[in-house]
Amino acid sequence: MTESNLIQNLINLDLTYGEARVYVALLKLGSSKVGPIVRESRVSYSKIYDVLERLALKGLVSYKMFEKIKYFQCIEPFRLHDYIEKK
Repeated sequence: MTESNLIQNLINLDLTYGEARVYVALLKLGSSKVGPIVRESRVSYSKIYDVLERLALKGLVSYKMFEKIKYFQCIEPFRLHDYIEKK
């Protein structure tokens, strides 16, 4: 499956384009600070925290604090089924 197909499938699950791009970026990066997420997803710094917050509210992203820095990670792809069930 190509990245664009994956993004389209996530959009079909009611994620916005930006949310889908950030989720895919986190799949690639693993646990990451905001800077690399912005570079990989090409979502602007001005919107990245809002997008990450919405993904967290949907249960698709979490974060851990390490030395006062947030490291974000996406849930495992197989857990998207739980998200679909909630919808």
